[in-house]
Amino acid sequence: MQSLFNRWLPATTLALWSAVLFYFHFSDRMKEVLEPPFKTYAYIAAFVLALMAIVFVVFKADASCCSTADCGHGLSRLSAGKMLTFLILLVPICVAASYTPKTGFSAKFVENRGTAMNVENLGAGAKAARAADLTLPGKGGNPGTAVRADGSPAPLQENPTDFLTRTPEGNIVAEVLDLLYAAQDKTLQADFEGKQIELIGQFLPDTGKNATANRFKAVRMFMSCCAADAQPVATLVETEAMPDFKEMEWVKIIGVPTFPVERGRRISVLKALTITKTPAPEDEFAR
Repeated sequence: MQSLFNRWLPATTLALWSAVLFYFHFSDRMKEVLEPPFKTYAYIAAFVLALMAIVFVVFKADASCCSTADCGHGLSRLSAGKMLTFLILLVPICVAASYTPKTGFSAKFVENRGTAMNVENLGAGAKAARAADLTLPGKGGNPGTAVRADGSPAPLQENPTDFLTRTPEGNIVAEVLDLLYAAQDKTLQADFEGKQIELIGQFLPDTGKNATANRFKAVRMFMSCCAADAQPVATLVETEAMPDFKEMEWVKIIGVPTFPVERGRRISVLKALTITKTPAPEDEFAR
């Protein structure tokens, strides 16, 4: 029994945690819960945990402390207590690995977390992360390129000094965050306003107290480091007739952005020309 508690259960616990990290890494589910810079650390942690599990198997542990009556670890003096200790470590990770959704965030999550529809509502961490790598149209960077349907670059036929990324049809490729920042920056407004753009987001009816029947939200998730800090961001989309899509279904919107002042605040409203269902992008998070 001592061998079970001193060697095999610790080794099993460490090995299981390592296996879960490896599973998330090699199944690409890690991208749903961690930003790229942090994935390397999770990968290293998986290796370290696996190595520690091997150490427990090869080298017998000395548990003399927990075999004496004066041991301060109350649970460790009983076999049932020792088993409970390991279950506390094993059960949560098994449940998390088994029930973590593979389809992204739900409408309920967005409702509970709240949607940022202007830059002032972005958390401090989100603002800092966005500012660190912000390269928006009109703010410098490399000249844009057109994109073919398969995602490969296509020659840009527009003005070579144009820093906007465009589709072969000439539509400006925009992100939700681009429009939110443009609502607060006149230079960015000039880049977008009155021009035809293409934007991909998740469909969510606008149920706020000031909602109108012909508007919905195009939602993306902004993640600073991990899924725990994921924050929904959205721009309003205005259409003549509300489309029949499921909540959080991915849609591609082609339209013209406007930046009206409503209830004392300038906001972004995309006036849709076409709205079509589209597959989820390879990177589902807002950039």
